[in-house]
Amino acid sequence: MRCSARANAPYLVFALLAVTLAAALVACGGPSAAPSTASDSTAAATVAVTTAPATAAAPDAAATVAEPTATAPAPPTAESTATAAAGPAPVVAPANVGAAPRDARTTQLAPLPLATGARTVVIDPGHGADEIGAAAFGVVEKQSNLELAFRVERLLAAQGVRVLLTRRDDVRAFSGPAIAGFSAQRRDLQARVDLANEERVDVFVSLHSNGSTSGTERGAEVYYNAARPHSDFNRTLAQLLLDGVIAEVRAAGFEAINRGAKDDSCLRAFQGRCFPLFLLGPERVTTRDEVLRRGGNPEALGFAPGQDAIRSRATQMPAALVELFFVSNAQDAALLRSDDAREAMARGVARGVLDYLAAYPR
Repeated sequence: MRCSARANAPYLVFALLAVTLAAALVACGGPSAAPSTASDSTAAATVAVTTAPATAAAPDAAATVAEPTATAPAPPTAESTATAAAGPAPVVAPANVGAAPRDARTTQLAPLPLATGARTVVIDPGHGADEIGAAAFGVVEKQSNLELAFRVERLLAAQGVRVLLTRRDDVRAFSGPAIAGFSAQRRDLQARVDLANEERVDVFVSLHSNGSTSGTERGAEVYYNAARPHSDFNRTLAQLLLDGVIAEVRAAGFEAINRGAKDDSCLRAFQGRCFPLFLLGPERVTTRDEVLRRGGNPEALGFAPGQDAIRSRATQMPAALVELFFVSNAQDAALLRSDDAREAMARGVARGVLDYLAAYPR
């Protein structure tokens, strides 16, 4: 589930990302959209039934963007359509801008001795810890994302791909003192990006499931950013991932609705500016005032005394965020509870990654 505001549906238990969709600052979330601890085993058959308290959604949480999603998109207005068509408005950065903090890794990376020339991929299980994602019909997104990530890791490693997960437990991806809310969400997302950049990986794939206030929305979709230097690679990766998931799930005998590969470069528009998912978009400048307005702690985000703003770091490789069906839809949730369907989803993601690596050899 990408991070966007989700309302509670009266007939389903539904927990959303703990972030406020301030109409524009979506970090990992998406428009239509939409994840207890998952086992490290890839053999887990279903997601445990969890009744999670509903929380307000927040834009910087994954959005599976990742980096985050629950309300159905509002009908476009003339103003929003014009803004999206025009693209991002020029932004004048504050004079005193620092860098976002860098965090030590929270988990050990699984060592995989491989042949020379092996490719490296980051698989990012969206959400974690107090950020639940979507929850309904016995599926909890943060848990489902992690269990699927282990499956994808197993399949890719068997093909000689070095796989790094951004988390291997029910935790945030950043280290350091315990913080919450907007500050925690932003540092969590930045830590996931930093891991991929530091390891100079070939591909970044974030795994999520969707959610909506409407129980009728169904299907899988993949987000990419068309406003990056490597936009063509992003688009190709997203389409291959989507094609792989739809093909594998259908081949396993399940219905799979194809919602398409979607550009997130102007996923949200606010005050003349476009905001993509944090995990997929370019670097962004966040001011001290903005952090305070969103209930964050500037010092926890690395602001020095008197500093006006911080600048994030963006993914430096092709990246996509996969929304694996709707937790809020009874039929899609049944897929997410099925071991056979989940294995097909994992095969589809792995197939998309492998097809991409084959299309762009080193």
